[in-house]
Amino acid sequence: MTFKSSFLGVAPVPSLRRRAAATLPSSLFARSMLATALGSTTLAAHAQTAVPDATALPPVVVSATGYPQALSQALPSVSVITREQIEASGAQNLTTLLQQVAGVQVTSNGGPGQSGNVFLRGFGGPDVLVLLDGVPMNAQDATGVAYLNNFTTDQIQRIEIIRGNVSAIYGSGAIGGVVLITTRQGSKTPQASVSVTAGSRNTATVSANASGQVGHTALQAGISRYTTQGISAINPAQLGNANPNANGYRNTTMNGSIVQTLAPGQSLGLRAFRSEGRASFDSYGSYASPTDTNLSRTTQDLYQLFSDNQITAAWQSHLNASQQSTTNTTQNFSAFPYSSTYRTRVQQLQWRNVVALGAGWTATGGLELQRQSIASITGSIPGKERNAKAAFIGLDGSFSGNEVQLNLRHDAIDGYSGENTGYLGYGRELGAGFKAIASYSTAFNAAPLGYLYAPYYGNPNLRPEKAHSVEAGLQWSQGPNVWRATLFQTKATDQWQYDFTTSTFQNIASSRTRGLELSGRGNWNGWTYDANLTLQQPVNTSQPGDPTLQRRARSMANVSVQREFASVLYGASVHYSGPRWDNGPSGRVTLGAYSTVDLTASGALSKDWSWNARVQNLFDKKYQTVYGYNREPLGVFLGLTWRPAL
Repeated sequence: MTFKSSFLGVAPVPSLRRRAAATLPSSLFARSMLATALGSTTLAAHAQTAVPDATALPPVVVSATGYPQALSQALPSVSVITREQIEASGAQNLTTLLQQVAGVQVTSNGGPGQSGNVFLRGFGGPDVLVLLDGVPMNAQDATGVAYLNNFTTDQIQRIEIIRGNVSAIYGSGAIGGVVLITTRQGSKTPQASVSVTAGSRNTATVSANASGQVGHTALQAGISRYTTQGISAINPAQLGNANPNANGYRNTTMNGSIVQTLAPGQSLGLRAFRSEGRASFDSYGSYASPTDTNLSRTTQDLYQLFSDNQITAAWQSHLNASQQSTTNTTQNFSAFPYSSTYRTRVQQLQWRNVVALGAGWTATGGLELQRQSIASITGSIPGKERNAKAAFIGLDGSFSGNEVQLNLRHDAIDGYSGENTGYLGYGRELGAGFKAIASYSTAFNAAPLGYLYAPYYGNPNLRPEKAHSVEAGLQWSQGPNVWRATLFQTKATDQWQYDFTTSTFQNIASSRTRGLELSGRGNWNGWTYDANLTLQQPVNTSQPGDPTLQRRARSMANVSVQREFASVLYGASVHYSGPRWDNGPSGRVTLGAYSTVDLTASGALSKDWSWNARVQNLFDKKYQTVYGYNREPLGVFLGLTWRPAL
């Protein structure tokens, strides 16, 4: 498994390596910490086999503090999905992976490529911050989402998900949590692969990746193409006048990087990423017709220049300048045609530092400057832009069986007064692998530019959302096994909601989510497992009556197991979601509870060739996450990968 230097912020300094080595087996330190933090690619052993061993060693995370540490050491609640797990799952879309994570709920207006939302502990939309190689992906439009349904998995190296309020670490938008995505990167040794997948609904994927090093220059390039006939997004029996045809989707993703080592501990790099998705979608209602055609195109670009510098033996610095843009085009061909194109952009300059203080303590800190903007090509949204500046510091360490993490951050965003946020976490070793964990944190979220300035419903006087959270948990860890039980509560005020009286967004909502989260992953008697259960109460505290928030389930669970038999890795996953309510044409309706089962298998055909298979929704369960919108039925997909020895 590997990281981007931009995602990590910095490579670990020697004392951090020693600290990690003291808490992890030496084999993990050599294979995971060094390969991850120093930017090498997946180990050759994994490159030559389709039987990954993703949890045979304790996983390493960087999102909780900004530098590598064992998952069992992290005080915030973190989940990690490695490249090996992505390949073993056979999942072709990012949201398919995310719905297996504790506390995560995915909704979609149909099949692949359709609009949707991702909720973390009951918070969604602009309250879930998404970072790609350390750069915010949430659009500055009237949705505030990161369009995760437009992400395929072939060019993703790693995903980390922090559940809960971490605004003091990552800034505005992290009330519900953070999804950190790392794209694939290069290696020092030459590597190449070509993969093809085909299956139900005329689904096909072709991807190619290559990397290596020439002298002091490391190169990487990858491209993937995903196409599917899809399904009919809308059920015409529930929502009238909808087009019953299948809504197809195609996506092309490109990723590349070049990193030049200037001197020992000094490197300069350039990275580029582009994802372009095109889909047809359905509309309904009095202005729609069964013959209507609707098309959408979403393009996400990221360009990044970065420098990693070892200032001293204890101080590592990372500086990056980046630009991320999301462009959306919507076209309707009907008796009432329309077309719109708009682009949101975030230009970011960030400086991050990690300093080993000695005696088990580490300090982090840095500065960040963003230029956020939105522009409408068709003129429906006036062009707007603003500056966002931040300074942040952190301190993490342990003494006499106690672990403390403190993060403070100050954000200054045009149009708002300065906002201060904090995170205080504490862990106490209890012996026999048990640890008690508690934390308190505050958060805020500045309204996207589309919420402020969109014609008709924008409100430039919106105040930022505010939140504070408390958590208490008990963790047990031994070797690769990490189990945690967490009680959590987050209260949010001044939340944005569309007000039908004024026909604009207003600060009229407040909510609270509290619950119990159980999660565990590891190995047992040759079985690899990952299981979680979330019992939550996401409620609207500003509304009388039944306060449960729309489309949020009060109970969710996932169980995944893998076992190798005769050189073939077999896997099974079960996903459960409890009932939820939604709005229908005649008022409130209940979306029933559902369970889906997926099966996977993978193995090696030879030294250079491997195969994988995935059965999705084995029992062809019919379910909806948004009223009137269908989800994927039974599907079977087969893949073949060639990794030549170079």
